[in-house]
Amino acid sequence: MSGKRLVEYEALRGLSILLLLALHSEVFDPGIFGERLGNLAAFVATFLLGSFFFLAGFFTEASLSKPDASAFRFMWSKFIRIYPPYWLALVLFIFILDYDLNRSALAVYLLNLQAVFSPTFVKSLLTLWYISMLVVFYIVYGSMMMTIRSSLGLVIASFVVFFMALWAHLTYAIFDPRFFQYYFIFLAGVLFYRYEAIRVKVFELHFLIKIFFALLSIASLQWAFVSQYPSTHIFYVLATGFYILSWDLLWLTIFRTPLGSWGVWSWLSTASFFAYLIHRPLWRLMDGLLGVEKGLTAVFMHLLPGAILALLIGYFLQGGYDRLLAGLRLK
Repeated sequence: MSGKRLVEYEALRGLSILLLLALHSEVFDPGIFGERLGNLAAFVATFLLGSFFFLAGFFTEASLSKPDASAFRFMWSKFIRIYPPYWLALVLFIFILDYDLNRSALAVYLLNLQAVFSPTFVKSLLTLWYISMLVVFYIVYGSMMMTIRSSLGLVIASFVVFFMALWAHLTYAIFDPRFFQYYFIFLAGVLFYRYEAIRVKVFELHFLIKIFFALLSIASLQWAFVSQYPSTHIFYVLATGFYILSWDLLWLTIFRTPLGSWGVWSWLSTASFFAYLIHRPLWRLMDGLLGVEKGLTAVFMHLLPGAILALLIGYFLQGGYDRLLAGLRLK
């Protein structure tokens, strides 16, 4: 795929980080939108996190399909890009957000494996749990994709691993329940890249059909919420997947128009990783310096100046880190 054809995926990542910052500002809470939209935050969170996992799967396949791809190169690139920034964020969470971690828990967090051992053995750290889940997916799917090139074999192996993980979760209480909610979304991203002919045909579907599926997916996920299914329940997994993929397709279609070519999306995509890591500690520092108390004032301080500042700092940190890696010849 040419760089131009990836514009819509950058835009989807940019939209997702904007939604995440808005979500964490608590602007989607029922106190602002009303009790009738009490699940709005859950809908937004499911979409944006699902989009991140979908894009991770998509670009994992893109990386591993390159002629010079190797297991070592793939794992090293993920380690060097994720772990040092993640460790920086972990330090900020400990010293600014006052997370008190015992020695065994700290080992789990340093290894970035809380997705395996939370919430039973270690508590799930706000925001950072996603990075751990992403690492687990890279390990699980990266291992399968580098040893199984057949798509059918990959799908079969993915189901085997899913049910093994589910058995381990039910028997030994390991694996964060959200593992099962987003597990197949990563696989969907892999297959969406792998099958270009199908991808083209999916994009060619009439826009009204895509809107219909997106609206239908809202109804199915609302049913899952109302029924209070656990995230390991088959209907919850299916409803989540249907919702995320329907809305990803809709937004990718929208971003294939001139709207997706706006330079702001590329800028947001670049800023997204570090902004994701640092925004909560940054907002805590802002609140302390400005004397901001919880409430509407805090919501809008985080939503506007706080989000903008997090994105600006995230953009420059990402650029600086890329230059550092290039200078040290580590990428």
